[in-house]
Amino acid sequence: MNFEALRASTLPGLLVERARTRPERVAFRAKELGIWRETTWRELATRVAALACGLAREYRIAAGETVAIIGNPCPEWTIADLAAQALGAITYGIYPTSAPGEVRHLLEHGGASLLVAEDQEHLDKTLEVLDQCPDVRAVLVIDTRALFMYRHPRVRPLAEVERAGEAMAAERDVLDRYARALSPDAPATIIYTSGTTGQPKGAVYRHGPHLAACANIVEHYSILNTREHRAVAMLPLCHAMGRNLAITMPLIADIVPHYPESVDTFADALFEIQPTFVFTVPRYLQKFAAHLLVGLDQSSWIKRAAYRAAMRAGRRALDRRWSRGGNGGRSAAALARAMVFRWLLEKVGFARAELVVSSGAPLPPAVAALWQAWGVNLCEAYGQTETGGALVSGQRGPFPRPGDVGAVAPNMAVELGSDGEILVSAAEFFGGYWRDPEATGALYRDGKLATGDVGEWTAERALKLVDRKKDILITAGGKNVSPSLVENRLRASPYISEAAVFGEARKYLVALLEADGETVAEWAREHGVVHTGYASLVTHPDVVGLIEGEVRRANDDLTRVEQVKAFRLLPRELDPEMEGEPVTPTRKVKRRLMAERYGALVESMYASDEERRIAAEVTTGRFSLSTED
Repeated sequence: MNFEALRASTLPGLLVERARTRPERVAFRAKELGIWRETTWRELATRVAALACGLAREYRIAAGETVAIIGNPCPEWTIADLAAQALGAITYGIYPTSAPGEVRHLLEHGGASLLVAEDQEHLDKTLEVLDQCPDVRAVLVIDTRALFMYRHPRVRPLAEVERAGEAMAAERDVLDRYARALSPDAPATIIYTSGTTGQPKGAVYRHGPHLAACANIVEHYSILNTREHRAVAMLPLCHAMGRNLAITMPLIADIVPHYPESVDTFADALFEIQPTFVFTVPRYLQKFAAHLLVGLDQSSWIKRAAYRAAMRAGRRALDRRWSRGGNGGRSAAALARAMVFRWLLEKVGFARAELVVSSGAPLPPAVAALWQAWGVNLCEAYGQTETGGALVSGQRGPFPRPGDVGAVAPNMAVELGSDGEILVSAAEFFGGYWRDPEATGALYRDGKLATGDVGEWTAERALKLVDRKKDILITAGGKNVSPSLVENRLRASPYISEAAVFGEARKYLVALLEADGETVAEWAREHGVVHTGYASLVTHPDVVGLIEGEVRRANDDLTRVEQVKAFRLLPRELDPEMEGEPVTPTRKVKRRLMAERYGALVESMYASDEERRIAAEVTTGRFSLSTED
C-alpha cells in the first residue's frame, strides 16, 4: 500500500478517482425487492454528487458542520456520508439500537445540523427528542414507505433532496471540485465509543490519517490485495469496523460490500452471497455457531454420526498444525470439510470465506477453535477506536492457534508498561475526542497511546490480551482475576448470551448470566419443557440445570480462583434500546450499572446460606476456595 499517497488523500477524492479509473466496476451490491442490484463507481459518484449539491442548495451545509446518520447498513447511509464529507462537513453515526435518550445526547453532543434516518423506527425515536434539539434543521428519511403518516415541518424524504441537486450535479466535475477543496487533515467523521463506563466519547477521524490507518488492515492481510473479495455489510456503519468494511476499504482495495435488504435478512444475505472476506465481532460468531450446534442436535442420527467423525478429523488436523506445524491429517480434514462441514458452513454463508477476522471484543478460544475445526480460516485481531481505524495487531494465519491477537500490524509499535498496559505508537491516530481536549490529553503517556488494556507477549512474540486495566478484580484472598477471561469461557456456551462476573474483595466469583433465548427455547422444545416466555423459561429447574452444566464445563478450563462458584440467570433479556439498560448499543455490559441494577441478585449469591452450600461443596472435594492457587 502507498501509505504516503493515502495520507495526502480524502475519501471523496478517492471516490472521484475510482469513478474516473474504473467507472464500470462494481462499487457495491444491494438487495432490493428480492433482487441483488449492482451500482458501479460511476453511478455511486453521480448519486453522491447529486446529494451533495442538494444538501448545499436546500440546507446550506458547509465545512465544519456535522451531519448525523442513524440506521442499519444501506447504500444511502454510504451515499449520505460521502456527500456530506464532500462539502467539508463531518459525519457521525448513531447506533440503530440507541434509546431515544441516547439519540438526544448524541445529537446535542455532536452538534448535528442534519439527521439522516433510515426508516420509521429510527424516525420515531428521533421525533421523541427532536423538539429538544433545535439546531437540527431537518430529518431526512431514507425509507419513506410509512412517511405518509407524518406531518412534521422538519421531516423530509432524502431522495427529494438528492433530486433537488441533480441539475447542479450534472455540471462537469462538480464532485471533483468539491473534493479538491478538502484538506487531508480535515475531520471526516466521528466514531462514538460504546460508553461502557460513562457517556460515549466521539473519536474524530481525519481524511488522510484514517485512510492510511485503514490501509494497515489490507497490508496486514495481503490476501485482501490479491483479487476482488465479496463482503456483507453486517455491522453498523457507525462502528469503526463496519465503516472500514463498507465505506473505506472499498476505496483502497478490491472489496465489494453487499447490503442486505434489511437488518432482519443479513443472515439470508450471507447465505446468498457466500462472502470471501468476513470482518465481524465475536458475538455473531458465537450466535452462528450456537445456531448450527442446536440444529445438529435436532438432526438425524446419521448426520450426527457423520459430524462426530468429521470433528475427530478436524481436531486432529488442528492439533498437528498448532503443535508441530505439520501437514498430517490434512487429507482427512479436507475430506471432512467436503463431505460434512461444507454443507454446514453454507447455511451461515462461510463456505467460501478465505479470511474471517474477528475484532471489537475478546473471542473465546473455544469458539475460535470450533470454527477452525470446521475449516474456517479465523483470525483474531485487536484495535481501538482511537487508532483511527487501524489494527494494533492481528493473527495472520492461516488457522492460527487461538488465545492471542497476533503480530503487531504495519505502521504500529507496541510496548508494555510497567503495569502491563499496552502502549501504542503510530504515525496515524485519531484526531482527538470531539469537544473533549482534557480526555484527549489524558489518553497519552509520553507520546504513546495508553490503551487501558493489559497485555503480555507470548513466546512467539504475539500480543495476548489479559483484560481491561480497570476491570481486573482482586479477591478477598488477594488474587488478581481477569473477569473478561471468565466471561469469555462462559459465553463460549451456545446457551449463554451474556455474562457479568463479580468478586471484588470477595472469597469467590459469582456471575449474572443472560440465557440465549433462541437456543435455550430450541433446547426446551426438544426436551418437552413447557414455558410461556423468557421469564418462565429461565426459572424452570431443567433450564437452570442446563446452565449449571454449562458453567461447570467453563470452570473445567479455569483455575480454582477463577471458577464461578454461583450464578443467577437474569429475569429478562437485556435490551440496549431501553433507557438506562446496563448494556451499550453494541451489547457490551456496563459492569457498574449491572451491579447496581441487579445488586440483590449478586448479594444473594454471597448470603450465609449460599456460603454454607459452597462450604459443603468444598468438603466433598468438588471445589476449593483455597487462596494458595
